[in-house]
Amino acid sequence: MMYPFKEDKAGIVRDKHETGKSDEALLADDEIISLAKEFLDNNTYLEAERLALMLVGSKSEKTNARSRLISVLQPPPKRPVYYLPREIKSLPHWTRNAMRYLGDFIDMLVKASAYEKRGDVNIFDSSLRSAVGHFRRAYPEETKIAGWLSRYDQFLYKGVKHDMKLPIARKEHRFTSREVVLCLFVTKELADILTRLSKYALNVRQDHPMQGT
Repeated sequence: MMYPFKEDKAGIVRDKHETGKSDEALLADDEIISLAKEFLDNNTYLEAERLALMLVGSKSEKTNARSRLISVLQPPPKRPVYYLPREIKSLPHWTRNAMRYLGDFIDMLVKASAYEKRGDVNIFDSSLRSAVGHFRRAYPEETKIAGWLSRYDQFLYKGVKHDMKLPIARKEHRFTSREVVLCLFVTKELADILTRLSKYALNVRQDHPMQGT
C-alpha cells in the first residue's frame, strides 16, 4: 500500500496535500486580524503584515522573512517551540503544524499560570478553553488578558474542532500563511504577558520545572 507522504527539501515528511496554497496565502480571518490590530503595537502589526507579503515574494524575500520569523519566537521550551523553525521554513505552503505548535505553547503557559494560583493538577488535562476559565478565576483582575486568550482560543481551536467547513475562498486548509504570521506575533506578545505575570509560566518558557519557584 502506498502512503500519501513525501519528503520535502528540508527532509521533513509530510502529507502530499499542502495545507496552504500560494494563491490563498494572504487571506486571513477577520478575528485574527482584529486581535492582531488590537493587541500589537502599530509597528509590530505592520511588520507582521510585511513579512506575510514577503513570504509570497522573491526567493530572497522569502528567506529573509523566514529568518525574521524564526527569531521572533525561539526555544526553549524544547517542546513545542523547538519545532517551530522547521515549520516556518516551509511557509507559505505548510501551515497546520505551525499553528498547532503556537497553540500548544500558549496552552502550556496558561495552564502553568493558573496552576501557580490554584494548585489543581487537573488543569493540565483540560482544553485551552477550560484552562482560560481557570485563569479567569486565578487572576480575576486580569479580565483583558483573559479576553484576549479567549479570542485566541476561539480562532485557533473552536472552529477547527467544531466547524468542518473551510472558510470562504479556501480549498486546502483552514489556516493560511498570513494567519500563521499574525498568530506568531500575537503568541509572542501573549507569552511575554503571561511570563511577566507568573513565575511558573516563566519557568515553563525557560524549560525549567515549575517546582521550587
